[in-house]
Amino acid sequence: MNKTRIVICIIAVTGIFYSCNEEKQRPTYMKSIESGWKLVYQNDENGSRLTGNIDSLIVGIRNGYDIRVGWGWEEELADSVLRLEHMAEPVFLSIIQEKSVSVVIDGHPLLQSYIDADNQKIGEGGHIWQCVLTTSGTFSAQVHNRSTGELIKDWPQRHKMTWFLEYPNYKQKKNKPLF
Repeated sequence: MNKTRIVICIIAVTGIFYSCNEEKQRPTYMKSIESGWKLVYQNDENGSRLTGNIDSLIVGIRNGYDIRVGWGWEEELADSVLRLEHMAEPVFLSIIQEKSVSVVIDGHPLLQSYIDADNQKIGEGGHIWQCVLTTSGTFSAQVHNRSTGELIKDWPQRHKMTWFLEYPNYKQKKNKPLF
């Protein structure tokens, strides 16, 4: 047997060995990324983009990544500055016209105080607060009577919002719309 045939046999055996290896091959459309929560998009109270990319947010939603949205405010009151930040995971979300995102956050008991760290307890009467937030800056909050469901307060607002996705170890290619 000549040297060329020996080399070809070695290459063939090596190829067969590696193709039978138990380690799963990652699909070619997946690439390694840093996993965890990432800020992907931020809009101002008028819905204008501040940072990130709305398409990245939509692709992540279509890929089934977990999402969180954060908002807050800062206000001067007398001689101090009040600052408050919130973060929520939606219970329902929509992609609207392939360019906007809307989320509904789960209702929770209204707190006694949102700005006094020593008074973080469920408010008297235990009314329920819930809202819809959008990448256009709208923030449609409502307060309902916990016992009767009666609308106590309709509280539309506009807010700067920050949208986060939790990326897995491997990012998938862009998925198609659900329609």
